Amino acid sequence: MNQNQWICITGCTDGIGRISALELAKKGYPLVLVARNSQKLENLKKELLQIRNEPDAFVLFVCDLSILSNVRSTSQEILNRFPKLYCLLNNAGAFFQERTLSAEGKEMTYALNHLHYFLLTNSLLPALQAFGKARIVNVASRAHKGVELDFQNIEGERLYSGWKQYQRSKLMNIYFTYHLAERLKGTSVTANCLHPGFVKTKFGWNNEGLAKLLVTWGQNLLAISEEEGAKTSVYLASSAEVDGITGKYFVKCKPERSSKVSYDSAIAKELWEHSEKTLKAILA
Repeated sequence: MNQNQWICITGCTDGIGRISALELAKKGYPLVLVARNSQKLENLKKELLQIRNEPDAFVLFVCDLSILSNVRSTSQEILNRFPKLYCLLNNAGAFFQERTLSAEGKEMTYALNHLHYFLLTNSLLPALQAFGKARIVNVASRAHKGVELDFQNIEGERLYSGWKQYQRSKLMNIYFTYHLAERLKGTSVTANCLHPGFVKTKFGWNNEGLAKLLVTWGQNLLAISEEEGAKTSVYLASSAEVDGITGKYFVKCKPERSSKVSYDSAIAKELWEHSEKTLKAILA
């Protein structure tokens, strides 16, 4: 069952990404696992082998997803190995309290939380389309509500706020999903996004001082478990109930309205074109 339905998961070594991998393995799916820490990937594979002792069913790719040239080369490696993919689960992301640049000079939140989704998805589309009824699942967040995009400040060059930049990146995930779904009309590939909930993970622990303290305090007080937080990701990747459903935002395994501004198709198109130009400049 599901043995030829390969699912590619990014950011799978911690948090809801790790739980998603474990739960999908229990359902019999073979997994392509992408993360930056090779030791954590090996540890995850050991966990997965406790569920199913099939070493060939779990294939590891080490990639720093904030470095777009790495995303491009890893995408090609995946395509070479897997001409058909059933699902891509874009899960990797982070919050940066201080404005930080990637090795390629891009603001980290923008590079990791949006551009990697955009590049990896478009790079792997041939394998998804070759599969037929394939799925793209983007982990967004309810944090997208209350912000708008400013293309003159998309990397937080002016008055940087780590939280606002994170919010905008999650809005970008939703714009990207909706526009991608439109572009994929007429194919059998669907694209949906989700809010996992406020989950007790190591999210935000890459920061120091007050930012880390506030995240940890909030998680201890209000957060749901990683297992609960992964449910919607697993649902969208595997459930027959969402066959053919596309261009939706899910919360607790149910479609929900995202923010009013997120339905502005002109901004979604502009973000797509802006992302293409940005990647062309980086990868030239």
